[in-house]
Amino acid sequence: PPEGDAGGTPRGLDSCARSPDPVPAITEMDEGEMTPECYAKSLEKRSSLAFEDFRKLNLIDKDTKLQVFPSKHKHYRSRVGFGIYDSKNKNAYRQLLQNPPEDSKDYLCHVIWRDGVLLRADRFPIASEWICKAMPLVTSYVLGCETLRRELRGAKYLGSSNGQLVLTLIYKARKLEGSWQTNAANLCKAAGLVGIVGRSKGVRVVVGAHFVVEDGVKLEDGRTFKYRHVESSFSNPNLTMCVHTLNWLCSCSEDIRKRIAKRPLNLLELYCGSGNHTVALAGKFFDEILGVEIDKKLVDFAQHNLKVNDAHGARIIKADSQRFCRQVLRKRQWQITGVSDEKNETLDFRSSDPDLKDNSPPKQVMDFSAVLVDPPRAGLDKFTCENVGTYPALLYVSCNPEALKRDMKELGKTHRAIRFAFLDHFPYTKHVECAVYMVKKAPL
Repeated sequence: PPEGDAGGTPRGLDSCARSPDPVPAITEMDEGEMTPECYAKSLEKRSSLAFEDFRKLNLIDKDTKLQVFPSKHKHYRSRVGFGIYDSKNKNAYRQLLQNPPEDSKDYLCHVIWRDGVLLRADRFPIASEWICKAMPLVTSYVLGCETLRRELRGAKYLGSSNGQLVLTLIYKARKLEGSWQTNAANLCKAAGLVGIVGRSKGVRVVVGAHFVVEDGVKLEDGRTFKYRHVESSFSNPNLTMCVHTLNWLCSCSEDIRKRIAKRPLNLLELYCGSGNHTVALAGKFFDEILGVEIDKKLVDFAQHNLKVNDAHGARIIKADSQRFCRQVLRKRQWQITGVSDEKNETLDFRSSDPDLKDNSPPKQVMDFSAVLVDPPRAGLDKFTCENVGTYPALLYVSCNPEALKRDMKELGKTHRAIRFAFLDHFPYTKHVECAVYMVKKAPL
């Protein structure tokens, strides 16, 4: 996801002082403006501008079904990060903070970076209510505990809708000795946390759990899923929008199943992450799904999420999507070799590449009729974009409309957009997440 708000972070300032992803650094002074009415006006304006931008470029037309999916108007983020201002320590925040407490006070507070200004965040109403409740408990406890306070520079919160919270405390440079662990355990009890992770240069100490379980993912078709979200790894921070996105993908996938007669109907998913989309689409809409992800940790999490949700017919492989595309995307098929890691059940990538040659006989050949991509902000590389255009059906989720416009210009040579969605993952900001469902112009 994109980094913090416009204005950047001064060189040398801790990255944890940035607003978490592209969110507004809203303080208690702004909370009165976060009403359902204000949000509805903001959403209407931003979604209309987004649709108009794509219309001007002839990327969507009057026949394209346009959909807008709203977020909650506040308390919608379950993952946030802050810098920590400490009146006792003369760090960079002290010189840059615009609204510091009086020097005579012994004070500890969360800080955020907004439009070139560093602000206190004693309240943060875009964060979940569980996080908002924990924030003052954390600063109050750490203020009176020198072991946890010394050299503390940042705090990150990861939560779930059922109230589980993991706190990450980030230090400038220090050892996290046994007494730190004892005090961290006491803080867990005081603030109602399931775990605390301490991080410093070359140091990571876990007290309790380092993950939360999100079990509030309930889809329109009645299915319910649970996902493990792990500290320091990407997860969708807006549960409402996660559910909207999955419902939209399921609806599009149902349409793909009606349009394409070929069976088995298989999906290739690039940039699958921890399997958020894979879990919802496996079995019901596609006979087989092959997910591709480069991050080994996310591959492991995806395997776990598939297992706990009893998702059949899905495989995850660890591979660079661009390298994988050169070998597989063009052919629209993949040979399953059966090579696996017994510890985590992840499949290795095998192809005709001499460096990856595997002599074991293939068990199955998967032919793909549809592809789902959810790339980083840069969008698709040229080779991937060109070869994705050979698939009968394409689902594209994008966190960067500029990259999506560029890629849709190329894909528009062979495909037409029949559905276009505005997914408001980032309320009140200029940042936009869109999704498009495209099919071949020729009969499928």
